[in-house]
Amino acid sequence: MKIEKRLTVLQNTYAAFVAETVNTYEKLRALETIVERRKERQAQTAPYLNQQLGIQSVEDVFSTLSEIYGCANWSVKKTEEGYVAIATSCKLCALSKKMGGANPCNGWCLDPMIAMLSDVCKIDSKYITVESTLMNDDCCKISINVGTEL
Repeated sequence: MKIEKRLTVLQNTYAAFVAETVNTYEKLRALETIVERRKERQAQTAPYLNQQLGIQSVEDVFSTLSEIYGCANWSVKKTEEGYVAIATSCKLCALSKKMGGANPCNGWCLDPMIAMLSDVCKIDSKYITVESTLMNDDCCKISINVGTEL
């Protein structure tokens, strides 16, 4: 099997595993608690992840994670206030909806990215806004207001 095919199989297997796990946590009524605990750890591990993955910019966060996980099709645009990132498709959301509908966005996608963005931009996470997700809307949209803190 060619390396590209192996990577795709691993990416799809990972997305299915996360979707199944999220739906299991939801059925056990533990999802919210687990997401909060993961969020705390992600803020601590973000600098290490950014370093290990060579992430040095907002664009790097989205492009590198898209390349590694092959999940969402992020595009990033510079704005007057900072950046806007949009994804119009996501394997994880699609699989989670098919497996029961539990929301995987925060604990396994958005919170880790927000932690990584906060670190790389040297801004508080309050300046990063999730405007919509594919679980509830037609796109995932994140605004990053870098303001004067950079």
